Amino acid sequence: MKIDRVRLFPIITPRETGVTNQHILVRLDTADGATGWGEMSDLSHLPLHQIDWPALERQLAALLVGQDPANLLRLEDQLLRAFPEESYKYSRSGAVRQGVDAALLDLVARAQGVPVHQLLGGQLRDKLKVCYPFFALRSVEQARQSLVRLAEKRAEGFDLIRVYVGANPEADVVFLQGVADQFAGQVAVKSLDFSNALDWRRCWALTERYTDIVEVMLVESVAPAHDLDGLAEFRRRSRWPVSEHVFHLFHGWQLLRRGSVDILNLSPYLLGSLSVCLRLVALAEAARASVLLGTTQELSLGTAAIAHLGAAARVLDYPSDSAGPRLYTADVTRAPVQYEAGYLKVPTGPGLGIEVDEALVAQLAGTGWSFGTNFAAARDRTPT
Repeated sequence: MKIDRVRLFPIITPRETGVTNQHILVRLDTADGATGWGEMSDLSHLPLHQIDWPALERQLAALLVGQDPANLLRLEDQLLRAFPEESYKYSRSGAVRQGVDAALLDLVARAQGVPVHQLLGGQLRDKLKVCYPFFALRSVEQARQSLVRLAEKRAEGFDLIRVYVGANPEADVVFLQGVADQFAGQVAVKSLDFSNALDWRRCWALTERYTDIVEVMLVESVAPAHDLDGLAEFRRRSRWPVSEHVFHLFHGWQLLRRGSVDILNLSPYLLGSLSVCLRLVALAEAARASVLLGTTQELSLGTAAIAHLGAAARVLDYPSDSAGPRLYTADVTRAPVQYEAGYLKVPTGPGLGIEVDEALVAQLAGTGWSFGTNFAAARDRTPT
């Protein structure tokens, strides 16, 4: 079995909050008719430049056509050399590598008639607890609107939330007080996510203030990116576990060696493949650390890849963040991934277990950027 063709499909999907987000779907075909799909997810982040997808399609074809898709480690190595690690939370290189990696896994697993998690070592769990995100609040009015949306999401079965905080402390207090008053016993807060926007001292002061209102499972990104010392200072004082996004394998080792975190936040769309995520799971297991699976807010295809990763991960101590398909109002699959009572169910069919609807791909085709030069909106994922 050899890869015969590589195709990319840029699409735009709207979110329930009113913004639109760019994704690129990857399709790999073999000469004997096998097909695999992957997703470069949610590319509408800073930096401002976007991917030149026709050029990328040609480059990937030059790398992949004629290759055996089952030689996953060799292809992972080639992709890593072509699209190196960037040490940035919204890595374009990581998204490219993961999109191709998911398509390769989908293709090979479909050819073998097994789910992707069988290629990763087997299935330890058939569902993952997940949380619903509430993005940074810039005003008290936004906070009140978010409480209305929380009631809607609670009705859909979500009983756990992640809250991006620090943009406007007064708005944060209004929202968290509303959670405590209106949803006591119904909704829990998984994490306060400071998004690396504040120094550790301000994160500490706000965490102390906010946790007087609500209990939380953990706090995240409580110092500027790459500030390992600041993270470690926060963690030494903290009575809550501290989590941080991992940029690459060596970064995960640095975080654990320096005592900067309790939890590695692993996202294949940052790290570049499911395999490297599993290596970091093994690193966390050896260090007696914890793991959660992060997100860049994927569509159903990308979320299915994370579900298979979660099915095979030996360490998965905290709820995951993969609620993307419930944030978007359109998708590209015949049926979306399934959520039940706040859990993401691991697809059971061959490959990723998700069928792409090419008619929907055509309807959503396009490229674009919905934030103009409003960098706060791009960072916060909110309308301009």
